[in-house]
Amino acid sequence: MAYMALYRKWRPMTFEEVVEQSPVVTVLRNAVMSGRIAHAYLFCGTRGTGKTTMAKIFARAVNCLNPQNGSPCNECDVCRNILNQQILDVSEIDAASNNGVDNIRAIIEETAYAASIAKFKVFIIDEVHMLSTGAFNALLKTLEEPPENVIFILATTEPNKLPVTILSRCQRYDFKRISQEGIIGRLEKICKEQELSYELPALAFLAQKSDGAMRDAISLLDQTLASCSDNLTLSAARAATGSIDKEFVEKFAQNIIHSDGAEILRQVSVLFSEGRDPSDFIAELMQIFRNVLVILTIKNPEGMIYETPSSMNLLKEIANDTNKEELTLMVKELSKLDSSLKWALQRKILFEAGMLALCDRKWDESEASVSQRISALEQRLSDLVRTGIRTAERHSVSQPQIVEERSVEIPTEKQVEKQVEKPLPKKQETQAEPIKKETVKKNPVAGITESDELDWKDFLSNVSGKGQASLAALIKINSRGVLDGKGNLILVFANSIVKDMIVKKDATDILSESATTAYGMSLRVVYATKNDDLNGFAAVSDEQTQKPVADSFDSAVDLLKEISQQDGFEIEFN
Repeated sequence: MAYMALYRKWRPMTFEEVVEQSPVVTVLRNAVMSGRIAHAYLFCGTRGTGKTTMAKIFARAVNCLNPQNGSPCNECDVCRNILNQQILDVSEIDAASNNGVDNIRAIIEETAYAASIAKFKVFIIDEVHMLSTGAFNALLKTLEEPPENVIFILATTEPNKLPVTILSRCQRYDFKRISQEGIIGRLEKICKEQELSYELPALAFLAQKSDGAMRDAISLLDQTLASCSDNLTLSAARAATGSIDKEFVEKFAQNIIHSDGAEILRQVSVLFSEGRDPSDFIAELMQIFRNVLVILTIKNPEGMIYETPSSMNLLKEIANDTNKEELTLMVKELSKLDSSLKWALQRKILFEAGMLALCDRKWDESEASVSQRISALEQRLSDLVRTGIRTAERHSVSQPQIVEERSVEIPTEKQVEKQVEKPLPKKQETQAEPIKKETVKKNPVAGITESDELDWKDFLSNVSGKGQASLAALIKINSRGVLDGKGNLILVFANSIVKDMIVKKDATDILSESATTAYGMSLRVVYATKNDDLNGFAAVSDEQTQKPVADSFDSAVDLLKEISQQDGFEIEFN
């Protein structure tokens, strides 16, 4: 007898043998036991998850002369005839190659005749999404009201391609991908029944390679056994499936973590000279980083990682040299690189550049969300208000990247005040006296007083506390506060440009509330420039406003230009 492939030889024969599809098994078994058999079923799921196998089991179960707990006995005449394909009452059609109207009409004609031996005539249409529009239309009426004792079982990997009119006439059951543990258990059973020696990591590798498809895993097992006879090892499994040596991949991962670009380039040269698929290599590299992430996240990762003791020790060494955030970004970058390689003309060059970028940890700035960058900028402006312009110039906007942590010494309040102070011109040094909380300095014009320094700081702090850090920064470095004795706090600006910027923000109410809280009296904020009349306003002298404000304004312009360049936009100042 000719050799039979393992996936055919070990196809489940009863509902009990089906792996990890218990929701579907329960419903179908109960339908057989209760006699509530529908006329149309739709089985959906990825390849190798048991759709066709379940359809064949169900076809035998509904016709079995001696069902066992809803499963076919596989021993009665009907079951044996169906298994040997010696009965025409159960038909399997491949819609990928029989997708025309004439093929469906032939099925419809067969439904007019009663079953010869079996109780039900069953039509299994595999890959049903491949039917043409005309074929679907021809099937509609028969699918809705088929003759008595006729059952349609449709199987597809792409249910989204089926017309809604077909979907609404079927009972739909979705098949899930089979877990790695479930596949390993099935492969172990096959190896034991075949009396083969095996390594558990080898079975885990085949299960991971199959991506949740049981048929693929058994086919890979069959392929490996053809090359290694009766001793299934991890190295044999990797060699049989065309995968590169495990130690090579592990060393590559270590070199990326240690940023060894020279060794990375040597390994890439070996990888391409041996004709390996870079996409498969990236998948294995991502699997290693995934395992390291599991080790960093879970204390006892047994059951989630199937590795040899030596590989586990190596993964733990890698985990000690990195962190979860870094590994997460690496996996994302590898996924982007894999997508780019599909359309690249120079795959080796692109692969080398991508791996060197991983070594240098240069992530795309788009990883930083807009909200994160805005928050960082607001924090910088808040520092400007709190500690003065010089401190803010030294404070860099923090990007959400992986950087080396550094300790920053926070200056004391006295150090900050000393840092912000600027020497006044000699002409003012003889005139000005220190401002105390109890006293205010009078201007030549009656009723006009300079704002108390401590109250002024409270005012700016209140503005910043209302979520207006940028507004507080502009006011601090471009204006002075003056009380007119009539319930107004006059903000005197160096020029009309900055004043107009503040007016456009339409924040008078916020500023007035902040001033009222800071000064302990009801105040209304108004705006003026140094050339305005403060009686209307003429009392603020050039010595008091022009030089200090101009210096601060120039520093603010330099700071804002620096911020804009770092964050990718430009501000023009006229």
